[in-house]
Amino acid sequence: MPPIQMFEGRQRPGGFEFPACHRCNSGTGHSDLVASMLARVMPHADTDLHRKDLAKILSAVSNNVAGLLDEMNIGRGAEKLARKRLGIPEDMHPLRADGPILSGHILTFAAKLGFALHYEVHGGLIPARGGAQVMWFSNVQAMNDQIPQELFSLLPGPTMLQQGKKSSGEQFQYSFAHGERDHLLYFASFNKSFAVAGVTAQDCSIWLEDHVDKFPIFKPGDFIR
Repeated sequence: MPPIQMFEGRQRPGGFEFPACHRCNSGTGHSDLVASMLARVMPHADTDLHRKDLAKILSAVSNNVAGLLDEMNIGRGAEKLARKRLGIPEDMHPLRADGPILSGHILTFAAKLGFALHYEVHGGLIPARGGAQVMWFSNVQAMNDQIPQELFSLLPGPTMLQQGKKSSGEQFQYSFAHGERDHLLYFASFNKSFAVAGVTAQDCSIWLEDHVDKFPIFKPGDFIR
């Protein structure tokens, strides 16, 4: 976690490999694919290798995630309006990032990352009464300072996967901090495209359920399809 297809040329540093049952892992495969696509459509990616990778991912999304590409396409007229309204540079092509298909998959991906980080830090699985409460942010939200600054005040500086001279760099950076009663706060960014954040808990009734009207909670078993 995150999946190898998210990295240019599939060159992913080692680390963050986690146990998962087949049903949960296969149940989140399409969400991994959607997150990989969103990470790879970041601005100013113009290498031949990147274009080849992205073409494969877009084909896979088209074949496996019905309706997503249509949901994200806003048309040229709407692109112009979006650039003016949101302050998007002229050389960028905005996509719709608030549709239900995209949001559903990215929130699932955010929760899966939270489950993985919980295992990394605590050395065990989130129990049945626990879960991960998640949110995500587009690069437009980042450009317009719509990511809550409280997240950064509570977290250490970002780190990355490192394997010898190979680094995840800007492709994947993350940070986390312990909270009370084994809560874990985390934040991760992917290229300059999107970011996810969340809180994991051993018991969702402690704090998490008080905010479920704003941020969804994923519990063990929710990944099974």
